[in-house]
Amino acid sequence: MLKLKKSKKDKISKTKPQKGKAGKIKLNKAKPSKATKDKSKGLLPKNRRVLVLMAAALLIVIMGSVQAIILLTSQKKDMSEEKAEEAPTYYFSKDEDISSVTEIVGDRDFERQEASEASLETETKETDDHTEKPKESSADASSQSSSLEACYKYFHVEDTSADIKSYMDYLEEKRNFINVTDKSPQSESGQPSAEETPKSSSEIYQLAGPSKDSTSYLSITLESEADSYTVTTSKENQPWSTYFKDQWDQQKKIIADFEKQPKATTTIEQAVDSVRAQGQEKLGLPEAIDSYEYIAAPGISKIDGNNYYTVRTYKRQPDDTLIYVATYLFDYNTSSVAFQYDEVTGKATPLS
Repeated sequence: MLKLKKSKKDKISKTKPQKGKAGKIKLNKAKPSKATKDKSKGLLPKNRRVLVLMAAALLIVIMGSVQAIILLTSQKKDMSEEKAEEAPTYYFSKDEDISSVTEIVGDRDFERQEASEASLETETKETDDHTEKPKESSADASSQSSSLEACYKYFHVEDTSADIKSYMDYLEEKRNFINVTDKSPQSESGQPSAEETPKSSSEIYQLAGPSKDSTSYLSITLESEADSYTVTTSKENQPWSTYFKDQWDQQKKIIADFEKQPKATTTIEQAVDSVRAQGQEKLGLPEAIDSYEYIAAPGISKIDGNNYYTVRTYKRQPDDTLIYVATYLFDYNTSSVAFQYDEVTGKATPLS
């Protein structure tokens, strides 16, 4: 019996230190809770920094979006401007099948001009030419103003004459256009004066051709400057058959009037002798008159509405080759030599 009591005491004493150990464990667990309280005190400054960084990032995103919008808008504007300035493939409607200049001669710098300006210039010229002009009905005025469709300008061109010639050949040979260029008025003497001679950098041609619309015909005017030219297109309110017949009747009248004029008895030999007889000073030659060869081109050349023999002057070299010097115009009707002629520019210069 006594042994049993001792054993119970021993067991009880052993359990007491275990409780003390459990208390120590609880104290150790309380320490991390203090640390968490210390960390929670530092959260507010960190949140502020995060908010500042987020605001800065948002501002950068907004600025980038604005710049992207501006860039896209400017690009769209540039693309729309480039598209507006693109040279046309056809003049008039596509059904007319009249290719533009660039389809014939290649790409050129281009801008489209307002048709209303060209129409206004035409009306101004007509008003200046006729001081008293009958009033037109509003219907007639609207039809005339609407006939002018467009005006195109091509610039930075190296050889305007070559471009114009190529396009005229296309219109006449491929599209059955005819050259209806108006001749400049002649002076009273029948000779082109210095003021009437065309500038070397200026050419004006007008061509007309049939339209798919039987009640209209097409008109194209080509006008050149130093390094540019304009193409003005219009669809006129008159049947092509009627217009063509009028042009043919006018041409027959011109031929008939020419045949009624008294015929000169001059020959090519007389034209050459007459040029040689003008002398060195009047012809503007640097050497004596007999130092040159004079050769007249076969046939008569029509220049500014007058008929001329063109007599070319050459300088013979030691190896018997000829170097071209100048060209002179011998009037077929008056048998006189009054002009030196530049065959490249078409300019006639009066002899001194």
